[in-house]
Amino acid sequence: MSSRMFLSLSAGLVFAAGASRALASDSHSVDVKLTAAMSVGGKQLAAGTYRFSWSGSADKVDVTIEKDHKLVEKATAKLEQRPDLAQNEEVISKASPAGARILEELRPRGERQALVFSGS
Repeated sequence: MSSRMFLSLSAGLVFAAGASRALASDSHSVDVKLTAAMSVGGKQLAAGTYRFSWSGSADKVDVTIEKDHKLVEKATAKLEQRPDLAQNEEVISKASPAGARILEELRPRGERQALVFSGS
């Protein structure tokens, strides 16, 4: 009886450890240096280093943006595949009609996926 309970407990622990790794692999983060001020999700970000963290499916990714460990903005993006690996963290922006920069896309170094921000 005790060996059955041990096997059952061991199998449960292995499953729990695997599930926790799977959940952890769904969230990502990258530190990005913005060399110019730009907006994302309606919020103007000053030039500086920010941590972008995201999780979710390809069509709806929830992104949090932090500076100095403080939440600055939450935004929505989608993940799109690119043909080549990004050689560095790539920040792609466009100019608004008023001339302000708007963050369109973020590509983490070494990844083929790009975060494409909605409302850009």
